[in-house]
Amino acid sequence: MKSYLISLSIENYNTVLITKTISNIILGIISILIVKKLDLFELGGLKPVKTEKKLLLIFPFIYVAGLNLVFGDDIPNFTSINLIVLLLYCLSIGIAEELSLRSVLLPLLIKYFGNSKKSVVKSIFIAAIIFGLLHFIKFDKGVYGEISQFFFATFIGVMFGALLIVTKRIYPLIIIHMLIDFAAKLDSVGVNFKPEGINETDIIGAVFTVIITLPCLFYGMYIMKKYIPENYIETNYI
Repeated sequence: MKSYLISLSIENYNTVLITKTISNIILGIISILIVKKLDLFELGGLKPVKTEKKLLLIFPFIYVAGLNLVFGDDIPNFTSINLIVLLLYCLSIGIAEELSLRSVLLPLLIKYFGNSKKSVVKSIFIAAIIFGLLHFIKFDKGVYGEISQFFFATFIGVMFGALLIVTKRIYPLIIIHMLIDFAAKLDSVGVNFKPEGINETDIIGAVFTVIITLPCLFYGMYIMKKYIPENYIETNYI
C-alpha cells in the first residue's frame, strides 16, 4: 500500500477510498433489503432487541487493542482528512461484509441446515470459510500471503459468527471489523503493525499471521460449545 500511495497523489488515494466506500455502502443497503425480503432481522442480528452476553464482546475488542499496542508505531504526520477517509472506508467494509455474510448468508445457512446445535455450528464454519475464500479475490500478496489471509479471515469469521448467534446483535461486530481493518490498513499511511523482519508474503510472515489469529478461532469454538443450545432456533423461526 505504501508504494500505491506514493505512486498516486494523496487526492487520488482518497478518491479511490471514497469510491470503494460508496460501493460498500451500496452492498450494505442491498444486504438490508435482502434481510427485509427474507425476514432475517432476528437471525441476522438486526432486530432491536437487548444484546445478550455482552461480556463476550470484550475479548475481540481487547484482541484488536492488544495488536495495536504490541505491534503499533507512531502515526506519521498525516492530515486528519486522510485518516477520516480511511476510517470511513474501513467502517464501510465492516458494514458491507458483516451484513452480507453474517446477516444474510449465515441465517440462510442456518435455515437450510436446521435448528440443531450441530447444524448451527456447521453454518458458522461454512460462512467463515466463504469469508476466507473471498480474500483470494485480489491475490496481490503472493501464495503465502493469500493463504495466511484465508486463515486470518476464516478464524475471525468463526468468532464473529459465534458472537452473532449468542449476542444477537450485528452492530458490535461491524465496529470490531472496522477496527481490525483500520489497524491492518494503516500501513497505507506509513504505520507498520508487524515486528521488524516480518513480511506477510513469505512463509514466516504467513505463519505469524495465522498464529496471532488462532485465539479468535479458539474463542469462537469456546462460545459455540458453551453458549449455543442444542435447539437454537425457536419453532417460529423455521
